[in-house]
Amino acid sequence: MKLEAFRVQNYKRVADTGWVSCSDLTVLVGKNEAGKSAILRGLSKLNPSDGEKYDGLREFPRRRYTDEFDADDPAEVASARFSLTDDERAELAEISPLMAAANTVVITRNYGNTFAVGFDPHPGSERMSASAVKKAVTAALDTFAESVAPDGHGEEFGPLKSELTEQLTGLANALPSPPNRASAESVEAFYAATAAKVTEEWHRTTLAGLLDAFRPLRDEARSRAALGKARAWAVDNMPQFIYFDRYDVLDSAVHIPTFMNQLRDNPHAPRVRTTRALFRHVNLDPQQLHELNGDDTQISQEDMRRRVDERAILTSSAGQAMTDKFSKWWLQRRHTFRYDLDGNFFRVWVSDDLDPSEIELDQRSQGMQYFFSFFLIFLVEAVDTHRNSILLLDEPGNSLHGTAQAKIVEFLRSISDDNQVIYTTHSPFMIDGDHLEEIRPVWEDRETGSTKVSEDVWPKDKDALFPLQAALGYQLAQSLFISRYQVLVEGITDMWIVKALDAALPVTGRAGLRDGIIITPGGGAGRVLPLASMLVGHEVQAAALLDGDEPGRKEGRKVERVLGYDNRVLFVGDFTPDGNTTGEIEDLFPDDYFMAAVKEAYPGKDLRFNADEKAVPNIVDRLEALFERKDHGSFEKWKVARILADGIMADPSNVPGETLDAFAKIAVELNKLVEVSS
Repeated sequence: MKLEAFRVQNYKRVADTGWVSCSDLTVLVGKNEAGKSAILRGLSKLNPSDGEKYDGLREFPRRRYTDEFDADDPAEVASARFSLTDDERAELAEISPLMAAANTVVITRNYGNTFAVGFDPHPGSERMSASAVKKAVTAALDTFAESVAPDGHGEEFGPLKSELTEQLTGLANALPSPPNRASAESVEAFYAATAAKVTEEWHRTTLAGLLDAFRPLRDEARSRAALGKARAWAVDNMPQFIYFDRYDVLDSAVHIPTFMNQLRDNPHAPRVRTTRALFRHVNLDPQQLHELNGDDTQISQEDMRRRVDERAILTSSAGQAMTDKFSKWWLQRRHTFRYDLDGNFFRVWVSDDLDPSEIELDQRSQGMQYFFSFFLIFLVEAVDTHRNSILLLDEPGNSLHGTAQAKIVEFLRSISDDNQVIYTTHSPFMIDGDHLEEIRPVWEDRETGSTKVSEDVWPKDKDALFPLQAALGYQLAQSLFISRYQVLVEGITDMWIVKALDAALPVTGRAGLRDGIIITPGGGAGRVLPLASMLVGHEVQAAALLDGDEPGRKEGRKVERVLGYDNRVLFVGDFTPDGNTTGEIEDLFPDDYFMAAVKEAYPGKDLRFNADEKAVPNIVDRLEALFERKDHGSFEKWKVARILADGIMADPSNVPGETLDAFAKIAVELNKLVEVSS
């Protein structure tokens, strides 16, 4: 069975999630206290691996308990819709032919811890159509009334005929009127009673017509009676839900006798579980290690030496196995594990490629300890004891660094090939930006206080959206490093204008930017420096085109130290047609051309400059002063930049030649970035 969707109702703060569809990997994203854990725990008890049952006193929504909780009519809690495989459908068809067409099954558990099972397509009731049974019985009575005994058996047949006729009549009279249903058991009972009368060959011949008439009805009765078995089969074969909300870190020194006692007395304790996973993963038997460490004075020195050697070989081989397997998942450093049996203590020592000194596991970073324990449990249990299980993980990797959390997501995705995984998180690093279809936002309804889950619409709740927005931002940031050559500009409007002018250059017979150069906005002069540092750190060849005003040149000097002094930072003011050294990208255009776009963006505004404003060299600064004096509100240059860019793209030939010539010179300098680094 594969989980297609689930629903949780009436559980703690969850009123009703509605049906939530699932894929191999499904992520419930929301802030703390949104109800994510309640959803997972409520779902897990549908078929829990830990045997926990629903407890209405503790788990039914507290504010509704007095008015609504009814132990005699227990409320539904968790439902799951599973798709059936071909083999599973074949098994169901063997139980009841009426199940041959079943594609999906919905299983629901309530606070009475009983199950309701429904199949799609619906196979019908376990009871039979009363009208159909009555019709068949009446026809059988008519047929049987004409039956005669074979020669020599008249006296014997008379009582038999009377008895069966009486039973048939009783069956017919006992049938309820439509739309009630007839008991399949009563039909089966009559057929069995009739067949039991066949003790001699002449019985077989005489009763054949009656049995033949009733056999299809008997077969249907058996199929319908078996529907209960089909439902029981579905419950028995439903995947287990494995709920994880704690990952106790493995002890670096395991006292084997104590562990063996714990394993016997409390095998499901979190730390015992992790230690057991360690021994299973590396194929070590703690009982065997304990025996190999025994102090048996009766054995020879040679046997004692062999016992010591065997113990050393086992631990050495196991440590190497863990080193190889762990390195495939933990990529921050390559760790080497050494297992050592010191008396009754099994110790775990760890070193890495940056520091060969061996340190006990519990002295390593919290994130490394967590990942090691997490890795053990999942690698062992998901492959071993939890086959055909669905893993429910509450906030995995919470203490790990962002890059390690991303590695956890990769790990969970690999696990989901064999076991479906549903996990909760509020961390943007636990969200795969390439698979946003797996995201199910979870938030708290402020009016009702209940938990809500969305599938096709993201909520307006800012706290719920934050990890999603952050994940998208991180994904977009990663896309910056794809292109090898990038030119940083201060803002988005600069990017619009630069890209439009670059498109106009070849159309007007001028050379534009080389292929492969990407224009990237920094979001302001002050943000260009950290962006440049990130790009250089990812071996991206970067240059910057900044405004020629004082803030731009001041920031440019800082950026030069990051990018290098070989003309990696250009200033627009050095290329303006009128020689305005403080110029910005808008100052590449003649005033009349630029003002035409301003008038289109702000129709009906008085845009006449006074003498002081005319003395301001930069057109944007000039307009900001005008708008303040005239109480026009804020001058939003993005409105003008959009009109400029659209106009350039629509008719490049209408762009002033001095503007195109100025930008062509900028393009020549930026192209040197490609030429120098090629």
